[in-house]
Amino acid sequence: MSEKGSFGFDEFYSQMFGERWPRLKEALLSPKKHVAVLNPHSKFKFLEPPVHMTGISFEHDVKEDFPHPERTEAGYLNYYLMDAASLLPVEALDLTPGEKVVDLCAAPGGKSFLCSLKLKNQGLLVSNDRSAARRARIHRIFEDYIPKTEQKNISITAHDATKWSLYQKSIYDKVLLDAPCSSERHVLEDSKELSLWAPGRTKNIAVTQFAMLASALDIVKNGGTIVYSTCALSRLENDEIIRKLYQKRAGRFELIRREFSFGEPTEFGWQVLPDTTGHGPFYLAIVKRIR
Repeated sequence: MSEKGSFGFDEFYSQMFGERWPRLKEALLSPKKHVAVLNPHSKFKFLEPPVHMTGISFEHDVKEDFPHPERTEAGYLNYYLMDAASLLPVEALDLTPGEKVVDLCAAPGGKSFLCSLKLKNQGLLVSNDRSAARRARIHRIFEDYIPKTEQKNISITAHDATKWSLYQKSIYDKVLLDAPCSSERHVLEDSKELSLWAPGRTKNIAVTQFAMLASALDIVKNGGTIVYSTCALSRLENDEIIRKLYQKRAGRFELIRREFSFGEPTEFGWQVLPDTTGHGPFYLAIVKRIR
């Protein structure tokens, strides 16, 4: 029987990452790095020439630390702070104005905000979350960052992402599934959470994640793409989800392999880990429906 708590956590991830685990754990406990993504609706400009990361198409700046976002005279917050790795799934969607897009697990709303910038108030953006409290966060992001006149193509919904395909099929051009996950960085930072950790945590979460991805494959159009992503370290929630899709939905999809300027390839996707990049952890895989 596997150990629980702090010792079990170390044992589990040591088996997964081998000699890399000590430095990876140290990096996870280090302060998070953020990128400031400029909000074009705020009419704000960075005072100094911004530092850019290759492969990120949104106007942004990279620093060790940023002040909290502030409201400009235009009435909107000047920038959105996020981990640089969290921009990659939106980049991987390769959005075009006019497409129908759903962000299946959208809260707190940062990735939906980025999607809205790409869609330019055209097509459809469905920003979904089952939790009323989390949907309230999405509403706040839209109110703080996007003019009402630029929200005509946005809908906020409360569906169960695992069952969406029961009432909609082959609707969307692109699906973003940034799935709820183990979020091991948060666990390490919270002593109570760490004391309660058990291997069953990641196994149980993986069951829900696969159900969401299977549903996503039904609601995306033939030829459309899904970006599956997590901020998990556990392979059970990352590559193993894609492996299960091959087992359960063989012949219905193909993977799109894409490399980014930071991070590393995995068997089925791409992963950003903080010991080598200072960003993440983050994982993504791009699935194209072909049948």
